[in-house]
Amino acid sequence: SRIGTLEPLPGGYEDATIATAINRSGEIVGYEPFSSDPNNTFHAFLYSNGSIKDIHSASLFPAGTSAWGINGSGVVVGQGELNSWEFHAFLYSNGRMVDLGPPGAEQASAVAINDSGQVVGNFWGSSIGAGVFLYFNGKISYLGAPPSATPIAFAINSVGRIVGELYFTGAPSHAALYSNGIWTDLGAIPGAAGTHATGINTAGQVVGISVFPTTSYHPYRPGKHVGFIVRNGSPVDLNTLIASNSGFIITEATGINDSGDILCDATHSGGSTHAVLLTPK
Repeated sequence: SRIGTLEPLPGGYEDATIATAINRSGEIVGYEPFSSDPNNTFHAFLYSNGSIKDIHSASLFPAGTSAWGINGSGVVVGQGELNSWEFHAFLYSNGRMVDLGPPGAEQASAVAINDSGQVVGNFWGSSIGAGVFLYFNGKISYLGAPPSATPIAFAINSVGRIVGELYFTGAPSHAALYSNGIWTDLGAIPGAAGTHATGINTAGQVVGISVFPTTSYHPYRPGKHVGFIVRNGSPVDLNTLIASNSGFIITEATGINDSGDILCDATHSGGSTHAVLLTPK
């Protein structure tokens, strides 16, 4: 079913709302990319109890906001644009949006929040470099990095374990896990140009996406995408774990719940793209 838009928009953009996350109560967050304010800025929204609410703060972020995560208490996190170059992480709770920074960051985004209120995000600053931050109980912590790698976070589970990606100079990226103060390299699908973890459940099961090199530039043909789950410390192509006659090719694994159900994108043998749910046997 449709959740609507924040307001009627000119130019045929009435359906231009993009959902990014949902909590266990069915509250949905995201952003509207074609707002009708004078600057046509992004507006973060919260859908709750059957209605959609604009939570954008023009005073804090005059160049726009987008929401990327929501926890079970309805606390929302995301990214707020200060201008065409600088953006900060934000937290929205009880009708109030707060600029989280973090200090020294010129570019930062909060990507996820768990039910304990732990917020994870990514940052860059000319004086502090790039990395991952954790916000909890009013305090910002920088999570460091393993040697010769730059981490980026995508998700956090209920006990504070974080998954994402490690970037290496001149080499394909690898999926990564942060737990107990340590980044662990989870490796990559062989042949992939980049591999990143997108979801982790309470038990620590990790899923993600591997992207393969572009096959042709003239004409342009992108490389294939493969969804994976981490088993025995390494990514395993989900296509090797489903029935060979399913009629689907799993291209992305975007999340996993505490029952082990995996939300995926898949290409049907007929060529169409579908959202699919993989349920463990």
